[in-house]
Amino acid sequence: MKYIKIITIILICNSVQLKAQLIETKYSNDTKSVQNLLDSYYDCISGPIEAKRDFDRLRNMFHPTAKFAYSYWNEDQTKASVLVFKTIDEYLSKLNYMDKKGFYEEEISNSQNQFGSVIQVFSSYKYYSEDNSIKPGRGITSYEIFFDGERYWFISMFWMAENEKYKIPEIYLKG
Repeated sequence: MKYIKIITIILICNSVQLKAQLIETKYSNDTKSVQNLLDSYYDCISGPIEAKRDFDRLRNMFHPTAKFAYSYWNEDQTKASVLVFKTIDEYLSKLNYMDKKGFYEEEISNSQNQFGSVIQVFSSYKYYSEDNSIKPGRGITSYEIFFDGERYWFISMFWMAENEKYKIPEIYLKG
């Protein structure tokens, strides 16, 4: 009985590792360059109503310890009153609504800075929903990306939507 439990545990661990390897292989083109990573992210979260998002694909783009952050501004837009941090699982649970709304997010432009394995990207984007439940808008996401010598990983994302007080500077809107 003891050996059956040990063998079962080994088989479960091997199947989990095999699934992760298959997912990484299936989506290996997504992580071959910084631009592929960005394009794949926008492609993955965008789609028509009822189109399920591929969370395995999305998860593959992010390092397991990746962090997500965004802020909300108070009503008169004088200060960022709330700063929210999420893990990959919390972020993915936040995205469950996208297939119900027909959500789209499209990159306008990006600027990249790199030193060795450290890459920082400012990506400006526009967003809208098919069902018009989300007012169309624009924003900027700051991505921290890590290159491990074989592939690129999102390490963190921090984004802010444009508002009346804070408009995206022209430099970040040039394609």
